[in-house]
Amino acid sequence: MKKHSMLSEIWRRFRKNHHAVVGLAVLVLFVLIAVFAEQLAPFGYDDQDASRAMIAPCMEYPFGTDNLGRDVLSRLIYGSRYSLSIGFLAVGISVLTGGFLGVIAAYYPKLDNIIMRCMDLFMAIPQMLLAMCIVTALGSSLFNLMLAVGLSSTPKFARVVRASVLATREQEFVEAARAIGAGNWRIILHHILPNSISSLIVQATLAMAGAIISASALSFLGFGIQAPMPEWGAMLSAGRKYIRTQAYLTVIPGLAIMVVVYALNVVGDGLRDCLDPRLKK
Repeated sequence: MKKHSMLSEIWRRFRKNHHAVVGLAVLVLFVLIAVFAEQLAPFGYDDQDASRAMIAPCMEYPFGTDNLGRDVLSRLIYGSRYSLSIGFLAVGISVLTGGFLGVIAAYYPKLDNIIMRCMDLFMAIPQMLLAMCIVTALGSSLFNLMLAVGLSSTPKFARVVRASVLATREQEFVEAARAIGAGNWRIILHHILPNSISSLIVQATLAMAGAIISASALSFLGFGIQAPMPEWGAMLSAGRKYIRTQAYLTVIPGLAIMVVVYALNVVGDGLRDCLDPRLKK
């Protein structure tokens, strides 16, 4: 009952932010599009027909066709699967690795300096350059792209979790758990992490937007998903040759990236406002 009332209170406060509600609706819409891509797409993502190449947006092809006669709308719909899965799974990798390192660094002072200096070393390398190096070393594939984006974002999550755990571990309920003989991992899993999760959720939501942009940028530069897979960044890269004559080939996937990133950002802001106890209304 208490958990249910807490979730109801969070939802009540979240609904007050109309931009965040709209952003959540947009995200849900794109997720549904990705899930039901086969049913929604009028053509396959790689159905080629030279006779319909470079058709401008019209009734039959609302978003036009590309240089190989493939329907841009269909490719955009299928591409949502790749772009969204990269965003969610890459952030999942960041949360797991960065969260684990952040907890260990905060709870075990002897390891703190070693772990955080390693994180500082990784943060000294530009995130995009680090991701490019990882993809180059492992090869271009969907999993390697997610791994590269996720690992390059790990230091940020490690710092966020470390700061949150450092503040939480000094609370009285942690001292009480320690006094009754609870082990370190029981305290971490049952007391510290549940009370540090709000900052991690907000950071993860905002990081998804960055992950989608990073993955799109890597694909645009040729380090991400390769043709004919319809990832949005790869679609941007393929259409840049025709930007003067068929601008829709770059504008449409660019708008898709912009809309999803904007939705993630406003949802992240909304979650921050409703989960931060200092902003309670």
